[in-house]
Amino acid sequence: MLGIKRKERQKFPVTVESVSDITPHMRRFRVAGDALRTLELDEPAQWMKVFVPCAGDQSRVGRAYTVRNFDPSNGRMDLDFVLHGDTGPASRWAAHAWPGEQIIIAGPGRGYPVDPTMRNHLLIGDATSLPAIAAILEVLPETAEAVVFVEVATPEEEQPLMSPASVERTWLHSGKEWPGTTGRLELAVQNVALPLDDCSVWVAGESLMVRSLRSWFLADQRLSRSRLHAKGYWKLGVADHRDRD
Repeated sequence: MLGIKRKERQKFPVTVESVSDITPHMRRFRVAGDALRTLELDEPAQWMKVFVPCAGDQSRVGRAYTVRNFDPSNGRMDLDFVLHGDTGPASRWAAHAWPGEQIIIAGPGRGYPVDPTMRNHLLIGDATSLPAIAAILEVLPETAEAVVFVEVATPEEEQPLMSPASVERTWLHSGKEWPGTTGRLELAVQNVALPLDDCSVWVAGESLMVRSLRSWFLADQRLSRSRLHAKGYWKLGVADHRDRD
């Protein structure tokens, strides 16, 4: 049986306009380019493939990053990178990049289709999911209620999460372990009463954590698949892992 060839996303150059640290280990890059003026993004948590230069040669390596802010009228986009040392080419680049550098981006990938008729939204993730969670919360209607669980390394990694909706926030801290790999998120979610009636559930982050919660929501809580949006952004010990759209 022949495999289905995935459509190649168009690549285009952008220039790093500014660099700012949101937390000690989250760095925001504002990029600008004429192609962004015609790019269509209509959902929060959409992502772009970002191709950065590899040290020592002319090749580029691509990684997926969630769009945090988008300003098509001015051709600008914010992308937040989690800094975790020089363990990978993208993180290595992000730790040393400055305004004026040029990178290549491609996309966008799918985001989270917010249902305006859904009253409750449950958002769960580790540090890598924070840009998406923040973007989702900002577009929820005032009539909505959101419950958020996020695991980051330390209290210093917590970020303001603003929303027109009513939001209940629970922060968990992984300490020296990678956020999303400790099992604390799964326990926190499973040990509280959740508003699963009239509720849309979004889960993202480390792949095994996402898989565990996906199974729990579907098998144990009998949540409809149509109301569960779950995606592994990364996998411990695996380079460039991301669940397919």
